[in-house]
Amino acid sequence: MKRKFYLIDTENVGNRWFDLPKKLGKKDRIIIFYTKHHSKHLEVYMAKQVHNPQIMWLECTAGKDALDYQLMGVLSYLIAKHKKSSFYIFSNDRDYKPAIDFWQNRGIKVHRKSFSLESEKKKRKKKGNKKKRKKINWTEKQYVDEIAKFIPVTDLDGWYRVLTAIMGPADGRKCYLKVRDDEELRDKLSKCYKGEDCDCGVNLIALVLRKHNLDATRAKEAYEIIRSHDEENITAIREDFDKRFGKKPPQKYFKVLRPLIRVIKGNKTN
Repeated sequence: MKRKFYLIDTENVGNRWFDLPKKLGKKDRIIIFYTKHHSKHLEVYMAKQVHNPQIMWLECTAGKDALDYQLMGVLSYLIAKHKKSSFYIFSNDRDYKPAIDFWQNRGIKVHRKSFSLESEKKKRKKKGNKKKRKKINWTEKQYVDEIAKFIPVTDLDGWYRVLTAIMGPADGRKCYLKVRDDEELRDKLSKCYKGEDCDCGVNLIALVLRKHNLDATRAKEAYEIIRSHDEENITAIREDFDKRFGKKPPQKYFKVLRPLIRVIKGNKTN
């Protein structure tokens, strides 16, 4: 039986491949490509599978398309060593097609395994029908108290950006001015800050998503996209959001989270 190699682009398919090891033949191998911005789900899975001899874990340098290039480099090496094997790239990224065509034209069995976005949407919709998301409609004080857990009151720029992302430009600015000008309130809020160990960035994103009735369970995924790019590279961040979350309404994740990019990239919410 010929060996099969499965190359997993975790930046693109997340954890949708977790059942794959159960389907492996004895000679088959999985190679996991991930970056320092990997999800906690992947970290937990890695701990469970760390001693599985059929799985290799390769940490890649983060950056726009960086993981893709590193995956293609490893694929070329594997083809040189195992020409008669079959190779499967687990990714929805169509940019692999030219390289796949290149190898297929030379008799190498290379294929891309995609995960239908429509199927994912149907799964989330089905799940949502069982348990509908609750849109939060807190008072101004409740929002302020919650934000204080994740942003120190010394970071007034961060406060302004989060408040306007949640309440809109006008109401957010009014609330920001109250916080900025009330020394007694700031002193009280300073005692609420939990510090960097509480996944501040993820929690802030989840708060904004819930406010806009979007899926807060994807906050970590959104956080990883933002952290994987330079702050100035808004185009690359938006393209990743379009790729992972979809371009059309009601998928408005990039639009509602854009004000938070500078906050997430700052040292205080790492």
